[in-house]
Amino acid sequence: MSQMTTFLDTFALFYRLLLASLVRPVGFPVILRETARQIYFTGVQGSIVVGIAALILGLLVIVHTTPKLIEFQGEEFIGQLLVLIVIREVGPVLTAFFVLLRSGTAIIVEIGIMVVNQELAALQLMGIDPLRFLGVPRFWGITISMLSLYILSSITALLGGFVFAQIFAEIYWQGFWLSLLNALGWPDLIVGLAKVLLFGMMIATVSLHYGLKAQKHLGTVVRQTSQGAVLTLLLCGAIDAFLSTVFYL
Repeated sequence: MSQMTTFLDTFALFYRLLLASLVRPVGFPVILRETARQIYFTGVQGSIVVGIAALILGLLVIVHTTPKLIEFQGEEFIGQLLVLIVIREVGPVLTAFFVLLRSGTAIIVEIGIMVVNQELAALQLMGIDPLRFLGVPRFWGITISMLSLYILSSITALLGGFVFAQIFAEIYWQGFWLSLLNALGWPDLIVGLAKVLLFGMMIATVSLHYGLKAQKHLGTVVRQTSQGAVLTLLLCGAIDAFLSTVFYL
């Protein structure tokens, strides 16, 4: 019963965040500044780690698959593998994982400490809506950063795959890009983008939800951070499975 209540509360918060983004444009410069700060923390500062992880992903795909493909004269399938792994499946999940570790947990801790220190109660006493001035910037900052990091990781993984293919497999460069372009279609791009947008929204919503649930001592913040990370992984996994099933089965 408690799990069901958590799910319902999370989706209710998601609705409130969307609604708060569309109404009452009071304090827009402050919200815009906070959103930019969140994008800088998540997207800009996290780009190096995500880029390195994407480069390693491209290396692993080439190293572990091309020897067998060359053995069976199936080099033309390398593009399909890269699209499947980088664009559709592993790429979005990998990006979401790093954003959750870096920014999702940070939001839970940040908001939880503000709750413990009565800072949110002080904002409410001053007539300021904490959800609008704290939640909305983090919600859209995480979502925009997820999209940017996914595009960065996809380009890095594909370029890395191309370079490693020349080094380890000696696949002719025209054959590599022709195979990739033939395999890449609009459904793959739509599914990949839909996944990262929903992942970003879900990471931000769950993180805010668990941060706001913190109580009057810091020990609860630790527990909320752990529970929030686990629930986010489960929800992102469910979204990933649902979208893949709808579009490809």
